Amino acid sequence: MSDQDLPARLRAVFVEALDDSEVELDPALSMGDIEAWDSFAHINLMLGIEATFGVEFDSEEIGSLLSVGQILEALRRRLEAAGS
Repeated sequence: MSDQDLPARLRAVFVEALDDSEVELDPALSMGDIEAWDSFAHINLMLGIEATFGVEFDSEEIGSLLSVGQILEALRRRLEAAGS
């Protein structure tokens, strides 16, 4: 998967987890910016990311990934590590 595909695939996970087809991802977008992105949606979002990309995050990391930028960076690290 190319790095260019990553944002589009991640957006699809956000759309499903937040039930919002209008959501536009920006690295600065955080949990507090979207009403539907509550703690329950966050868990569903992270589970969706793990399933979609075949990665795993520990519970402490899941609790610290509260913006699109943080999620993208952590996801890229996981994908790079898996490709090594």
